[in-house]
Amino acid sequence: MLDKAYWKDISKKIIATGKELGFNDVGISDTVINQNQGLYKEWIDAKNHGAMSYLEDHQDIKFDPENILANTKSIISVRLDYLPLNENLINLINQKDKAYIARYALGKDYHKTLKKKLNHFGSLIKSIISESNFDFKYRAITDSAPSPEIEIATQAGLGWRGKNTLLLNKNNGSWFFLGELYTNAPLVFNQTSSTNHCGSCSACIDICPTQAIEKPYYLNASKCISYWTIEHKGTIPISFRRKIGNRIYGCDDCQIICPWNKFAKKSTEIDFFVRHKLNNISLMDCFLMDNHRFNEYFNGSAIKRIGYEKWISNVAIALGNADHDQNILDALMKRSEDPSNLIKEHVLWAISEQEAKK
Repeated sequence: MLDKAYWKDISKKIIATGKELGFNDVGISDTVINQNQGLYKEWIDAKNHGAMSYLEDHQDIKFDPENILANTKSIISVRLDYLPLNENLINLINQKDKAYIARYALGKDYHKTLKKKLNHFGSLIKSIISESNFDFKYRAITDSAPSPEIEIATQAGLGWRGKNTLLLNKNNGSWFFLGELYTNAPLVFNQTSSTNHCGSCSACIDICPTQAIEKPYYLNASKCISYWTIEHKGTIPISFRRKIGNRIYGCDDCQIICPWNKFAKKSTEIDFFVRHKLNNISLMDCFLMDNHRFNEYFNGSAIKRIGYEKWISNVAIALGNADHDQNILDALMKRSEDPSNLIKEHVLWAISEQEAKK
């Protein structure tokens, strides 16, 4: 019979192994992760998830670990930093001829990198436990199954849920990915959850271009620029277009302004380093990409999943928001009869915006 002392020692070894593997932090949570299930249902019922129907479909399985891995006894939570560069991001957002791409998407697709790293971690844990003859089982999660990762990470001691609904860490800000290993091992849980350090700060709420953070700890995803430029497949409503500015894939404003991100660490993970100079690319270069170049640039990137049509339509909106430039107007005019209704709709709007600025 493996006693608590054994699992306490194994838990320490697991945390140390995870950090040696390259995770920036590792913690262990218990399996009671349904504290916010009622609030989540209210959030869904209020239609805050927009057209992301999978969030509604999966809500009944999200908060029960048994739906992820049978006989789950503990959940290992990991943090992996992704900020590739130290930059003045506010300055970039204010450069209307430049494209702003969410910092998490400047490198390779994090799902693949994190999943591979988690599975390697799981295999190492199996080796550590193997001498005990315990039949160790695990499942790696990186947005690949409905998992309340913020609740798990909070209980594992990796941080607290900020007013922007992201996990914040007092020493590392929020520029990081989270992943989980659901396990059947009775590991020793973190005993103290992180204290909330948001205080009276409302910087993330105040800066949100679309007022998507309707109140502290409450994000209306159907107002969020990340939703409109990534998740939503159809036409972006006119009421949001000017607010999008030059953000063509995602939005980081609530992280950029967060005071705790002055402590964020630059990532050492090669997969998250900038590809194709996407941190400093012009809107015109993005708009003039053909389908072949789009696939070439974004092969292995999270951006590829939105597809070429969505990419061009997003960039068209940003060009409409740019200062008047005849070169921009000429480029837009060439696609004014685009066979894609989505692209055409956004291009025609951008043309009208550019012409109004003459």
